[in-house]
Amino acid sequence: MQGSLESMRNGIHSLLLSAMRTIEDTGRTVCDITDAAPWESTLDLARQVWDTSRHIEIFLRLLERIEGYSSVALETTMLERCAETSPAERTCDALARLLELAQKIGDPVSEYALDVVLADVCRRGRKDQVYAVA
Repeated sequence: MQGSLESMRNGIHSLLLSAMRTIEDTGRTVCDITDAAPWESTLDLARQVWDTSRHIEIFLRLLERIEGYSSVALETTMLERCAETSPAERTCDALARLLELAQKIGDPVSEYALDVVLADVCRRGRKDQVYAVA
């Protein structure tokens, strides 16, 4: 059980750091392309920033729930883990693994929260693929 909790904590840390990088990159892109891209593209990016901010809040609350971390202690820990973060394109797989882990542990709160984020991320991933083709 302790190893499963540690794996979940590490996975959520990685997803949190990835989400923070995503929100920064997407927010910067919104500012850079406002005059050059169609308004719909700007709105889609703004929506991604909003979705990602919700994901960050969910990850922070899950970490507080799992280990009782405060956001101040978490920030220091995350900075130490920068080199360990998996690429953003692996987010869906990481979320799916954490969801299975939450089910194994028997934690319905974490299971529900991770399922919500997984649905958002995978929906956005499909939408991004559609825009790439168009």
